Amino acid sequence: MADDSPELEREELEKFVQQYMELDRRTQRPQGIYSILSASREKKYQDTLQYFLDPRKSHGFRYTLLSQFFECIDFYEFNLSGQHIEIEDEVWIAGDEGEGRIDLIIAGGSALGDHPRWAVFLELKVGAEEGTEQTRKYAEADTWDFSWFDADTIEIEKLESTKYVYLKREAADSPTESIFEAVSWADLAESFEAGTQASLFEYPNRSVIQFTDFIQSLKETEGMDSAIDEDELNERLNVYFEHSDLIQQVEQANSQFESDFDDVSTYLQDNWVDKLVSKYNIEESGWTTSVSSNPEYQKLFPAYWDQDPLNSTSTIQLFYRHSPTTELLRNQTLRFRLRLPPARNVHTETQDSGHSFNTLFAEKCLSTYNDRIHDALTKIGVDDIRLGSASALVTKDYPLDPNNLVGSYFDQLDTAVSEFCGPYCELPIVMNDVFEEVYQDVFDEDPIGEFLGGLSKRE
Repeated sequence: MADDSPELEREELEKFVQQYMELDRRTQRPQGIYSILSASREKKYQDTLQYFLDPRKSHGFRYTLLSQFFECIDFYEFNLSGQHIEIEDEVWIAGDEGEGRIDLIIAGGSALGDHPRWAVFLELKVGAEEGTEQTRKYAEADTWDFSWFDADTIEIEKLESTKYVYLKREAADSPTESIFEAVSWADLAESFEAGTQASLFEYPNRSVIQFTDFIQSLKETEGMDSAIDEDELNERLNVYFEHSDLIQQVEQANSQFESDFDDVSTYLQDNWVDKLVSKYNIEESGWTTSVSSNPEYQKLFPAYWDQDPLNSTSTIQLFYRHSPTTELLRNQTLRFRLRLPPARNVHTETQDSGHSFNTLFAEKCLSTYNDRIHDALTKIGVDDIRLGSASALVTKDYPLDPNNLVGSYFDQLDTAVSEFCGPYCELPIVMNDVFEEVYQDVFDEDPIGEFLGGLSKRE
């Protein structure tokens, strides 16, 4: 940005954006984007809602709108950012040959789980009325055609919690099936505004404009327009005119920064394995890597720590993880963790031995092996230790160089691997002892294969 750019008065600009959101109607305003696009209003609202509720999309709102939406429908699910979430539209009832297709399904849970833990089912109505016994059919459905990693269905009986929502105009009839809760578009618009009004300045300018147009369209649908206050409008537009050059520069810069961080994240996902292979004897050491399209789930672990005692679709695993997400990159941090999956059935279900793998693993870490583990972790100098429960057992953050983000990420990943996994590190040795003893106690058999020790470096 040029040195002679106008000085940004943050509070003044933030006030302008907030006031702009509150403006329900403009003098001689252009038509909203929904008046230009083809397809029904219901379909346009459906696509837009699906986009803004998905925290992985590029709008920059992350989990804010999804959390606000759940609050609006009285569905409370904690730690959304720590879960995997999938949103699909036009989802069919599995095996249904008729018209059993609901508008949106939102499902979430552990990324390592065989099945979502919860789901929200949404039927959207703008102008049309409910079809004959439509919501009854949805309420009675046992299985839906919904993709969850390797699975292609959701089974209602496997969900811990569900919510059925009928999103409609305030004046329209309620759904015939009582399990569906009626929520109006007006309620949703008010909830979104209430949840974002104080923080709009934090989000990408282009997304704010798109989101504002969506809210305005919902208000028009519900007849929520109010009369214009010309003096107030002129005052707000004067703020824009005063800073218009700077606003455009900020918008362009922010858009480029978003793209840059996405590019860095993708590059790190695509290349971290090659960087490690050039320095470590991964295969010869009996270790393996796992690369996911989701930057959160990049894994490194001894192949011996991946066992299938029940011949099921998920396996027992203990692994190291690093996550080159855009959020961590913005914070100039590489986060390295030792992780035990917290929600896989094979990990959490009580076996014939009377134990579950995760429960006994935590008990052994805090009792028999506590001193050895803490001695190993003291040498590494970790930031967080949570041996008493599954998920991230151990975490350490490594700072990145903002002047060399990519290079310092690879360098710090090398440091982390050396500290946590190297041949002179005690941690993989003691963790393997815990792994073997717990495996034998829970499944009454030895793990298949052999643990070869830490990860050796190439000469």
